[in-house]
Amino acid sequence: MNPDLKDNKQNRLITELKRFWNDDQDQVLLANTIRALFSHYDLDRKMAKEPGVEDFLKQMSGRLANSFTRLSDIRGQRILDIACGSNTSKAPAALRIDTPFGEMAFGRARKGYTAKFEPWFCRILVELGANPVGVDFGDLEGEVFTHHQVDLGRIGALDFLPDHSFDGIQDSRLFGSPEFTALIPNHKDRLKIALEIKRQEQRLLKPDGIVIHSDAEALLR
Repeated sequence: MNPDLKDNKQNRLITELKRFWNDDQDQVLLANTIRALFSHYDLDRKMAKEPGVEDFLKQMSGRLANSFTRLSDIRGQRILDIACGSNTSKAPAALRIDTPFGEMAFGRARKGYTAKFEPWFCRILVELGANPVGVDFGDLEGEVFTHHQVDLGRIGALDFLPDHSFDGIQDSRLFGSPEFTALIPNHKDRLKIALEIKRQEQRLLKPDGIVIHSDAEALLR
């Protein structure tokens, strides 16, 4: 790709995401994080191939802005991402993403695979100096953050993680993933897993920890 086009993509995304953070140091940290994602994960090509990748980055950035006063506060935080995504994730036939810039709708990616469901949240956290832990059905080989391949459709699947060991937790995209719905097609059974995920979140959070986002909690409302 033309380096100028890549720089334009980077700068446009940085400009959009900077509005979440007023502090100059946080804006510098945000810009460095986005540049690292472009450098390490071929983000320019993936954004060109799948426009929804950019919207996922906006969504995850918005969640951080809603959860932390300062972007620099994330440094050193131990954060669990349940159903973090993987390098083998497939997209559902139809997908809606609620971003801070509005809701976006997308169809299935070519051959089912999608870069939208790569572990972007954990990757962002790494660049921000946090200590993310990702768990997912899929392949996370080669990722630099701590990760575990886990059957999230099984009760007790997260019991190996210590009580009150995380400063923040999110679960996202599990209940709409093709892998999960194929494994657990019955809605009542999916609700049981949602209850289990919510129980685990309560068990795993430190007393002053925060739930950054929980699809399980939303499903149970």
